[in-house]
Amino acid sequence: MPSKISIKSNNNFHTATETTVFDTKTDEKFHVYRRRWKENPEHFISGGFPLHIDIESVAVCNLRCPFCATTHRRWGQDQRGFMDFALYRKIIDEGIENELCAIKLSLRGEPLLHPNLTQMVEYAKKRGIMDVYFNTNAVLLTAEKFESLIDAGLDRISISIEGFTKDVYEKFRVGATFERLFDNVSKLISLRERRQSSLPQIRIQTVLLEELKSSFDTYVAFWKQYADEVSYLDAREEKECEGGSDDAAAWACPFLWQRMTILWDGTILPCLMHGISDFSSMVLGNAAQHSLKELWEGERENQLRKLHARGESHKVPACTMCSYRAMEIKKLGEKS
Repeated sequence: MPSKISIKSNNNFHTATETTVFDTKTDEKFHVYRRRWKENPEHFISGGFPLHIDIESVAVCNLRCPFCATTHRRWGQDQRGFMDFALYRKIIDEGIENELCAIKLSLRGEPLLHPNLTQMVEYAKKRGIMDVYFNTNAVLLTAEKFESLIDAGLDRISISIEGFTKDVYEKFRVGATFERLFDNVSKLISLRERRQSSLPQIRIQTVLLEELKSSFDTYVAFWKQYADEVSYLDAREEKECEGGSDDAAAWACPFLWQRMTILWDGTILPCLMHGISDFSSMVLGNAAQHSLKELWEGERENQLRKLHARGESHKVPACTMCSYRAMEIKKLGEKS
């Protein structure tokens, strides 16, 4: 067993501005949550319930971005659908009973396609979830939709944009037009100010593809006037990983001590399953029939945690195919 396991929260995420979407949060309870987000994985503390749940409101996307695992059908089965609102309420209600701190209403699809997205935000906020947000490509983010999200109490929104010119943006965001994207995004802060609201906080982010690195400083300068934070995510190679059963590494995934994922049909997964074509070996149950708390504290989750904590993630077949794991282990190799 490796003597020291590398386990780092948000290691693939990087803020490029002095301000962040968390700067307006002054509640001590929120800061305790963010501290636990970092420290629980570091000390292998799972607690009695996930701090955060990734809720796939919709498994349909309006774009076909070439760098995305969804485009290449390497992120679960290609089964499209929308989460039922009754199922969603059940998830939130159990979460509140167990002090759930945060939810993200997106995974493999574009959440603005869900007809009840605003109601989902509103229900979570009224029930007491501290941090409600989602990722979006913003093509469908009209002024009217944004104002409805302000009314619902959305805490933050992450807008994914590659580049700052028409040719670059449309190369990577296939199916979108830069003019429509810019028209939607450029007016958000003024709309929020007119409503005398500080929420939702706006983050603009990019996957830092190799072709974008040389112009990233200009990207930040261009977009920061329209956002509270500009950031980037490390690019993952979304292809079939070939880790193999003997590919050991002194690394553990932080997700197992932070979060749980629920797909649009209620399927419960222990993590985000990046770049994995077949989820079946990792399914814990279904939120329509099972207790999230019981599964979080159950034998299967705990066995996964034990393997990762011992540096034996390579013994989990799905983990050897995970593009997130492959990316993070590659970083460790580059540092050694």
